[in-house]
Amino acid sequence: MEQRRQVGADGQSLAPGPVVEVNPPCDGGAPGSSSRRSSALVFGGGLAGIAAAKRLAEAGWQVTLLEARASLGGRVFSFREPQSGRVLDNGQHIIVGACANMIAFLEAIGARHLWHLQPQLDVAVYDRRQRLGRLYGVSAPTPIHLLPAFLTYSHLRWLEKVKAARAIVSMMRVNRRAPELESMTFYDWLKARGQPDRIIANLWNVLIEGTLNDNIREVSASMGLMIIQDGLLAGQRTINVGYPTAPLNDALARPARDHLEKLGVKIITGCPVRCVNIDSNRHVESITIGDGSRLQADAYVSAVPFWTLPKLFSGSMAEKSMVRQLSNLQTSPIVNVYLQYDQPVMAHDFCYVLNSPLQWVFNSTFIYGDRMQENQQSLSVSVSAAWEYIDVERSRFADTITHEMLAAFPKARDATLLDAVVVKQRNATFRCIPGANGHRPGPRTESPNLFLAGEWTNTGWPSTMESAVISGYNAAEAVMSSEWD
Repeated sequence: MEQRRQVGADGQSLAPGPVVEVNPPCDGGAPGSSSRRSSALVFGGGLAGIAAAKRLAEAGWQVTLLEARASLGGRVFSFREPQSGRVLDNGQHIIVGACANMIAFLEAIGARHLWHLQPQLDVAVYDRRQRLGRLYGVSAPTPIHLLPAFLTYSHLRWLEKVKAARAIVSMMRVNRRAPELESMTFYDWLKARGQPDRIIANLWNVLIEGTLNDNIREVSASMGLMIIQDGLLAGQRTINVGYPTAPLNDALARPARDHLEKLGVKIITGCPVRCVNIDSNRHVESITIGDGSRLQADAYVSAVPFWTLPKLFSGSMAEKSMVRQLSNLQTSPIVNVYLQYDQPVMAHDFCYVLNSPLQWVFNSTFIYGDRMQENQQSLSVSVSAAWEYIDVERSRFADTITHEMLAAFPKARDATLLDAVVVKQRNATFRCIPGANGHRPGPRTESPNLFLAGEWTNTGWPSTMESAVISGYNAAEAVMSSEWD
C-alpha cells in the first residue's frame, strides 16, 4: 500500500492511515458497469449533500455520507441554548411557493407536514409609526392577483404606485439573463426606470433584502429580477411564504437521516475530511478523514462550503482554476435575536418592519403552536446583511433590538423581557453581487471523478435551501452521466 505525506486543512502533516474502500463491490467490475453497484462518497451533510446522496441512492449507487458535525443539516440546524435550555434554530429559515424542489424534497423525506406554506401571500409590513401595510395575493390571473394589495399598500403614495407599476411592466418584459444585467446592481436598474429611493426602500427592498441577504444597492440586477420574476410574477402561489413549524433538527435533519438510511445510505457523523488526495491523472484516489485513515470510492461529491473546499487540496490543486474561481465569491452575515416576553407583543405569525434594524420578526410561539408558554411569547428577529452588527457585542445588540421592539410594537412597552439570545452567522450565504454568477461553478471539476454540490454552485438560484437541493441533484446527475477510467 502506498505511503505518502499528506497535508490537512490546517497545514499539519497527517500520518498515513489505512485505505478503506467504502461500500466495496461484490466483484471487480469497472465503475458504472452492470457487474457492480458503483460507489459514491459524499462529504458534507448539509442539504446539498443530503440531496446528492438521496438521488444517487435512489439510482442504485452505494453511498456513504460524511458530516463533520454530530448531526446532519449543515447550516440548517437547531441547538439547545445552554443557559435557558430552549431549543433554538441557528436562524429563521423560510421557503416560498416557487421552491418546487425543496417542497418535493420535504414530501419525499416525510417532513412536508412540519412546514407551513401560506395558501395565499400575506405579509404584514409595518413602519416605525406602527402603520400597517399588507402585501397579499388573491385568486386572479397573474399579475392581477397582486392588484388589490398594490392599490391599498399604505407605504406608497399614489404617484409612487404609478411609478412602481411601470417598473413591474418593465420587469415582466426584460430578459434577466442579458449579460449587462449581471454587471449592474438592481438598485441602478430600478433608478434607471424612475424608482425613487422611497419606493425602493418601502417596496422593492422588502422583497430583496431577506431573500438575497444583501442590500438592494449591492445585489446584481439579474438576481434581483429573478426574485421578482420567478417569485412575485410567476404565479398566484410562487411567492407564498412558508416556514418550519418545529425546530429544524426535527423538521429536516432527522427525517432526512431516516430517509437516507431507508435508502441504504451509510451515514458517518463526527467525521471531518482533512484532505482530498489526487493522483497524477487528476483522479481522486481517496480522501483523508480526521483520524488519518483514507476512504476510497468510485465517485466523490464535495458538498462543503466554498470557503472550506480549497483547504482540502494540496498546493498544486489549490492553484487550479476552480479553486481560484471560488476565491471570487463572497459571503454575507445574518444575525438572529430570540426574544421571550412575559406576554404577547405581536399578533401576526411574522411581519416586516420598514427602515428598522428589526427587518423580519417571526412569532415563534404561534408558529410552533407552543401551548406550554401559557401567556408568554417567543419571537425570532432575523437581521439580514448584518455587517453593521456581526462584530457588535451580543448584549449590546440585544439592547438595540429590544429598544426597536418598543418603538415598533406598543404592547412590548407593557411587557417584561424574560430572555434574549443572539445567534450570529458570519458566513450565512454567498453574495449575489454583480459578476458573482460568473464565478459559480457547475457540478463537474478538473478531476473526472470529483463533483461539486452546494447552494453556491451554478443553480440559477440565490443562496437558499432550494438552491442547495438543486445543486445536490445536479451533482448526482453529473456523477451518473460521467465516465472515467
